[in-house]
Parts: sequence; C-alpha cells; structure tokens
Amino acid sequence: MMGFSLQFRGVENVALVAVLGGAIAAAVLAYGVWQLVHRRRAGIAAILAGATAGAFVAAAAVGAPLDSPAGRTLWLMLLGAVIILAVGVFYSAIYAYLGRRRMAVLLLLRFGAIMALLLLLFKPAVSVQPASGESKPLLPVLVDRSASMAATDQANLPDRYRQAVEALASQARRLEENFSVAWFHFATECQEVEDVEELSGLSPSGEGSDVTDISAAVGRAVADYSAGELAGVILISDGLHNASGDARAAAAESPVPIYALGVGSRDEKAAGRRNVRLLTASAPTEAIKNNVTTISATLKLTGWANIPSRIVLTEDGKEVADKQVLAESNAETMTVKLKWTPAHALRSVSQSRGEPAAGKTGPDIRKLKITVEPNPAEAVADDNAAELHVLITSPRIRILYVEGTMRPEYKYLRRMLAGDPNVKSICLVRFAQNRFLSQGGIDGVRLAGLPTTDEEFALFDVIILGDLDRTFLSRNQMERIRQFVNDGKALLMLGGRNSFGPGGYGGTPIETALPVFCGGRGQPQETTKFVPQLTAAGSASPIFADIGEYFHSPTGRAGKAVPKLLGCVTVPRAKPAANVLAIHPARRNANGPLIVLAVQQFGAGRSAAFTADTTWQWYLRLRPMGADSPYHRFWGQLIRYLAGVDKASRTGGPSVLARLDKAYLRQGEELKITAQVRDEEAQPTGSASVTAVLRIEGKQADALQVALSPAAEAGIYSASVRPAVGGKYTVTITAGDKSGETLGSDELPLIVAAHSKETDRLARNDAVLQAIAKARDGRYVELAALPDVVDELIRRRAASMPPAPPAKQYSLHNFTLLFLAFVALLTTEWILRRNWQLQ
Repeated sequence: MMGFSLQFRGVENVALVAVLGGAIAAAVLAYGVWQLVHRRRAGIAAILAGATAGAFVAAAAVGAPLDSPAGRTLWLMLLGAVIILAVGVFYSAIYAYLGRRRMAVLLLLRFGAIMALLLLLFKPAVSVQPASGESKPLLPVLVDRSASMAATDQANLPDRYRQAVEALASQARRLEENFSVAWFHFATECQEVEDVEELSGLSPSGEGSDVTDISAAVGRAVADYSAGELAGVILISDGLHNASGDARAAAAESPVPIYALGVGSRDEKAAGRRNVRLLTASAPTEAIKNNVTTISATLKLTGWANIPSRIVLTEDGKEVADKQVLAESNAETMTVKLKWTPAHALRSVSQSRGEPAAGKTGPDIRKLKITVEPNPAEAVADDNAAELHVLITSPRIRILYVEGTMRPEYKYLRRMLAGDPNVKSICLVRFAQNRFLSQGGIDGVRLAGLPTTDEEFALFDVIILGDLDRTFLSRNQMERIRQFVNDGKALLMLGGRNSFGPGGYGGTPIETALPVFCGGRGQPQETTKFVPQLTAAGSASPIFADIGEYFHSPTGRAGKAVPKLLGCVTVPRAKPAANVLAIHPARRNANGPLIVLAVQQFGAGRSAAFTADTTWQWYLRLRPMGADSPYHRFWGQLIRYLAGVDKASRTGGPSVLARLDKAYLRQGEELKITAQVRDEEAQPTGSASVTAVLRIEGKQADALQVALSPAAEAGIYSASVRPAVGGKYTVTITAGDKSGETLGSDELPLIVAAHSKETDRLARNDAVLQAIAKARDGRYVELAALPDVVDELIRRRAASMPPAPPAKQYSLHNFTLLFLAFVALLTTEWILRRNWQLQ
C-alpha cells in the first residue's frame, strides 16, 4: 500500500515564528485599544480578535515544536489565520465605507499575497512511499479458557484468564499494526473470535471448560498454513494439559516457533479458583417460638480479598436476616452468625402418619435457607447455599421447686425435672434455718433464696411447694404466690409433715389458691400404704393419660403392679370448683375418701394438691422402664397440665428432622446424614427404623438407599455415604415405628459435583510449556514478558522483509513563481487602491 507524508524544509526556529505571530496579535490588540479610546465600536471586535490570536500563538509555542511535520503544519495554519484575522480587522475598520464587492477583492488579493509569503517561509513538500507489495503475516494467538484459568494466585489480582486477556489488550494495537492476528480461546475445543474485546467478554467456566487440550488448539491454529504465511504462534496457558493428545508432538508439527507464556503460580498452595463456598450451615434442631436463635454459616473465601459478600437467611422463601462480610486476605475461612426469631407459623407442617386429628396440628418445622448471594466472578455458584430444617417448640416450662427438707422425694423429682428437655428449673432445698441450697438456673439466672420481687416471680410458670412450713414464707410472699396463680401461672403443693394443714397453710393466701382446704396444724398423717384410686374425672384427665392402668380404677379394680405409696397428709375436703382426680382406696374422713390429687382453675391459672410424698418408690422399682415409667409420665403430665401444655402440643406429635453435614460436595467425598426422630408423644425415640434415599434429579433408577443407625443421644440416627455419581440429589429420610407405621419423613437438596481434572492440580506446569516452546525453537516466558515477545516478533518480521523502495519527494513551492505571485498580488492591490482613491 502506497504511503504519503507532508514535510517542511523551511524555517526551523520556533521562537522566530512565535514572535512573528505574537507581533501581529499585539498589533491587532493595540489597534483595538486605540479604536476603543476613540469610542469606536470596532475596537471591541479588534481586542477580542487580538486576544484570541495571542492565546493561540502562546499555546502553539508551548505544545507544537517545529521538528515534526505535524507541528510545522499547525504553525503554517496558525500564522495564516492570525495574519488573515489581522488584515480583516484593519480593512473592516479603515475601508468600512467601501461596498462589499470592493472590500472582498482587496481582502482576497492581500490573503493571496500572505499565503505566498508563508509558503516561501515554510517550503512544504510531499513524500510518497511506493508500495512494497509485502502483506502482513498471520499470527495466531491462543488463550487458555479452561476451568483452571479461573484460579487466583495472589490477593487483589484477577484470575488467570483475566490477566491473560488484559495483557493481550495492552499489546493489541501493536500486534494488529504488524500482523494479521487470529484470536483463539481453547479448553475442550478451540474456537476463533473476532478480536480481543470478544475474548474479554468470556470467562473460564461453563460447558466445555472442564478439559485443557493444548495439542488440539495448536493444531487448529496452524492448520493449512505454511511457514511463509505465519509469523509465529503465541500461546498463553497455565500448562495444565489434561487431554489425551501429546502437546509436545503437536508443537513439533508447527511450521513456526511457538511462544509459550505461562500464567499462574507454580505453588500449589497459592493457587486457587476465585470462589466463595458455604462450607457448613448449622442451627439447633429445635428452636423455641418467639425466642432468638443463632444460625451459623462457615464460609471459605478464595481470591476474594476486599470484595463484599452478602449472606442471606430466608424462612420459607422470605428474607429474615442478612449480614455483609469482607475478607481481608486472599484465602480466608470465617464463621458468620445470624439471629432469627421464629414467630407463629402461618401454617403447620404435618409429618405424622396421616393427617392430624381435628383441632390439632402437625409438627411446626420451618425450612430455612442460607445463601451467599452469587457473584459472576465466582468459579462455582452451586456451593453457595444450604437448607436447614428446624423443629419449633413452645417455650420450655419454667419451674421453681422449693423443699423444706432434703428428703428422697426431692432427690428424684429434681433429677426428673433436670432430665426433661422441655423443662427449665431452679430447685431450692432448706439445709439450715432460713438458708437454702440452690440448684439449677433459668436463662443464666440463679436464686439464693425464695423469690420476693415481681421480676423473680416472673421467671417461672409453675411453683412447687414441698415439705416447707409456712413460717419460711412472709405474708407478702404468700400473697404474691396467690396473685401469681390468679394471673395465669400454676401452683402445686406436695404432701409432707410440714405442708398443707400441718405446715400452717390454713387460712393463708396460698390456701385460697389451692383446690383443697388445708385444715389446721393438727391435721393427721395417714400412714397406711396404698396405690391411688382414680376417680372418673381422673381416668379422663391428661395427667393420667396412658398410665391409668397402673392405678385402681373408679370401680375399684386393681391396677398393674406398682409400688405402694407410704401414706399421705390428710386434708378436710375439696373446694366446690375443684376436680378430685385420685383418692385413697381404703381411708375416709367425714367428707368422704381421703383426697390424694385434686386440681382446679383459679383465676387465669391452675393449682393442684398432691397429698402423697413417696412417689420415689415408683421410680426405684420401675427404673428399667425409663421415660415410659408411671413415675416419669405422672410428673411430666402433671407439670404440663398445670402449665397449660398438652402432652404433645410442644412439638405437635411425631416428626422427622433431616440434617446433612454439607449441601455441596465432590464426587467420592463422605457425606454424613443425621436424623432426629420423635414418636407420637413427641418424645425422642431410639426404637425407630430410619432410612435415607438419595435420588439424582431425573434418574430414579440410580437411587441410593442407606440405613441410619441410632446414635448415643436419644432420638438421633446417623449414617455416612460417599455418592459416586455427580448430580443434583434429593435426600429423603423416612422413619417408622416398631409396628411398621410411618412416623414421618423429611427431605433436603444435595449437590454432588462431578470429578474434574481441572481441579486436581492448579499449580502452573512449566515443564509442559517449556517442552512446547522448545519443540520448534520458540521461547517460554512468563506472561509479564509479553511486550518482549511482541518486540521479538516484530524484529523477526522486519528482518525477513525485503528493503523498501526509496520515497519520492514532490515540492509544493517554487521560489520564483511564489515571489512573482507575491509581487503581482501586492501591485494589483496598490493599483486598485489608487484607482479607488484610497490611502
């Protein structure tokens, strides 16, 4: 292609030219001031013209040297414009009375003379470079776009692919000026794109990025070309060739040298794909309604320094909490805690066999999801979320149990309360005059003695008074206990030598709240051993649900073998509003059978009187029955009745709660599956049969079934499995009871990532890249040396090109003709001015 350039052979002193331009601008400016002094409006235009011309001359003097064609062209045009501007100003002011035609003739003659003078001064010429006939050689540029190029090796640096594209973008102009560049990206396949800008719009992820095939890429780039057509090949990669082809053999077949540029770290520990991974998500299996619960998420951030990430907690798809985190280093693991308060459910989730009975609901299981908001720069987005299921329970029953003596009843009842997962308790037992031993605590609060303030009474739902004489309670405390029950809480008094009448409670505010009259201090103790007999109301009461068979029936039929109680304290009679649930089967007083258990509604609360004190006999003799013994059931159901909590209402019946130790894992990694199982009475059960089925989405035939084994903790089952096939799974856990009836099921999503050769090793493989370069006498360097590679390719091209033919010069000025034209134009102007009688 023929080339043209404008050259100047004249003046080279920029100062001389600047002084000439400045002098003309100053003259115009001075003329404008003179005109303005004589109150002529033309002075304003002259001043503006002079100032503008002076500013342009000053700017050109600083930024336009005469040692370049562009600078001299600018000065030629600038001087011409300044002189023409000056002539225009003077002629407009002096010869304003002339008509437009005569004025235009004079201006054109003067302008022509000025241009002839400028051409004489600058001496312009055109240089013509004949075409050499040499075309640009082809230069294939290959960029690795496989998944390993998503690795980040240093804080605050982009991933490997982005580094490669940015380096090429900085050299793209030089490459395209000297070569016909063919841009390629490769992974499983090699594909050509239009330019480096299109390369920058791609990322090292997605379909086809799981293999690095350098051999196929080199073969594609040089196919169908000879050595004379190619300038070389630029290959940018981390060298992690993992396809079947031989990369060195493919390089050896190239007709030109290959310049291999390595990107990434040689240190395996420093290399990592830029990613945010949710390693684990944890929450308690049970959460109390309207109480704050902590949800934890452990994140692994790689190549994510100073990039904010937002963690979101959702409940049934609705956002309930979030937190933003910022990693300070390139590789960091952190734990984020989110606060969540389970409110009343809009609907209940039933997992029990069949539908819940009328008026009842199934277990309240909330589906939580922790998500790290995805970022397009991440290598993997599937590892950003985990699902957690939490069983919501009613608040735990808070009990204050006060005893006047360290008796066996206290020992075993306190132990039972401490072992009930739905109860919190503080137990006080008197060991000296007005001194109590305190055991247990509620929400971190402990009591050293009997409560006295509203705040202390507000800690409890139920107060149990054992063998404690009323003298240890002030009148104010007894009144507070009465009000405590009236306001919706509960009171239970146990039999003993210092309770009811013998304890002096007759006529006190506490007697007012109880369902029985206490009598005086002379009330006798009944010492006959007996098994309680239930009344008709007792047989129907939830207090004796599923244990009524252990007691005498209302008709007097003896129950199962249960240890006899050692006696009871007598009370005169029940109050009119009370329900008597259990009586002594053989002893009476003037008002009928001796009362063993009576309950009543008092105000908004409930109260109970249990006149016996030796139920510990049931515990000792029937201990092998565990939680199913009449002892545990009687006390557990009595406490729940008083607190207004039915047997299974805290958790809604049978339930299965599934947990996975991770929601995303790689093919062949171990997965731990855990399940919490509760029976029909919402109690942890260790006798269920529990199985987990792992189904791949769309592949029912590939389901994997695993049996879960009971763990040491009651109601917990677990198993471990290693999924061998990658894909999106649904893990379904089902539990059945001894009879084979289904207790419930639960399911969670799981993603198993298929094995990828790209993630086996991330450290740069210099050996492969060196072998590729050596195969055809190329070079192997690191990416930072790309400008040196481009320099070498340009030098090689220049050395192989034939010498260019000499340029031809065509002068645009002729001294004689321009001088004659200058004289002729000025002479003509002078003659016209004389003829028109101008000065």
